[in-house]
Amino acid sequence: MAIEYVQMGKRGTLVVPAKLRKKLGLTDGCLLLLNEGKGSIEIRLAQFEAPAPDARFLLAQSLLSGAESLGDYLAAIEEVRRMGFDAENVPHERYSG
Repeated sequence: MAIEYVQMGKRGTLVVPAKLRKKLGLTDGCLLLLNEGKGSIEIRLAQFEAPAPDARFLLAQSLLSGAESLGDYLAAIEEVRRMGFDAENVPHERYSG
């Protein structure tokens, strides 16, 4: 781990050197965590786990993907709407006839 010196700019901005950004996978707009220590600041890339889809969303996917006829598919779309989801926003294999 190499030590890098950077100078703070206006409004507290810091420029992370390009070589380090590439190495760490930092991109424009990525979230960073700042942790204050005794006379120091630790900067880390914020990593989040996507929340697990709830059971109703998985059921909606299953209903839409499992349709075996156009009628089944249209009925599944209606059921998904009643569940509170928009079928267009639920990833699924569309019925192709």
